[in-house]
Amino acid sequence: MTRTAFLGAYGYGNLGDELCLMEAMAAFPSTESHAFSVSPAWTLRCCPGLDACFADGAAMLALRPDRVVFGGGMFGVPDAFRNWMPWIAQAEARGAEIHFHNLGVAWLLKDLDWLDATARGVIARLASFTVRDYLGVERIAEADFGRLPRITFFPEADIPPDTGLADALLPQDEKLLGLSIIPMPNMKACLQQEAGLVRDLLAEFAGHQIVPIVSTVHVDSMAEDDMAGCRDFIRDFLPGARIAAPALLDRDFWHAQLTPRRLKGLVSRLDVLVTQRKHNAIHAIGCGVRVIGLHPLEDNSLRRTFVAMEHRLPPGSRCLGLLYN
Repeated sequence: MTRTAFLGAYGYGNLGDELCLMEAMAAFPSTESHAFSVSPAWTLRCCPGLDACFADGAAMLALRPDRVVFGGGMFGVPDAFRNWMPWIAQAEARGAEIHFHNLGVAWLLKDLDWLDATARGVIARLASFTVRDYLGVERIAEADFGRLPRITFFPEADIPPDTGLADALLPQDEKLLGLSIIPMPNMKACLQQEAGLVRDLLAEFAGHQIVPIVSTVHVDSMAEDDMAGCRDFIRDFLPGARIAAPALLDRDFWHAQLTPRRLKGLVSRLDVLVTQRKHNAIHAIGCGVRVIGLHPLEDNSLRRTFVAMEHRLPPGSRCLGLLYN
């Protein structure tokens, strides 16, 4: 029997994070799979095969896991390391095997107070240590973790799609343009400043119907409400376009129906995806769908994804950096 505790940013309303959990569960098959989540019902619905969720480190220890997998999206950040390392160390002391898996790693040098002798010992003894891209290796090296990770290159790209929802919602024999936009202040600013460039980009897709590809409606951040981002983008750049599946802009429908695999099923039907969300780009790459990334040049999140997945990019795909003052 193997009981595994999965640690990540789960339950926050980001289907990309639960996609990473699905991949981690496949990479670490277990007799029992438990995951941290701030919304257990959401995470359990998104991730078939997950047995239960726990709310904090004490609840994780009470499970007495045989294995702890720390990962799940952009989780290699100082706050996550600080919050979970003491609990991970206790789990290891009780005999649990520890894995750092498929981590998205932020710039760490601004805050390394958590990287004490106990944390260094845990890292030295990790059963496995992987990050998802080249920049993650650089960030780990800069922070002097004492060992370097291997690169996974976004293995969640190979989670299979569920096309049932796409078959029910999307028209046949129509050209489909998917849109995935994050309404963060810097994204809004660069879209406004570079509006002419964005309109020139979109001119190629005149006549396409629009498919809102909403992967995040965050539980406590309006800046990560992709439904609002998509609505605003259509209003500002494609006001006359037809929306192929208006239900995808209905919050109740989205919360009840969308899962990582159903979202990928929608992406699989597109002719092209214009996205600012990295995991929607990953869905497109995994399906062989042309993808165009839009991102503020000062933000490397999407750019590093395209670099890591360059060997799998469908023809015509590219990442377009946008300036703003």
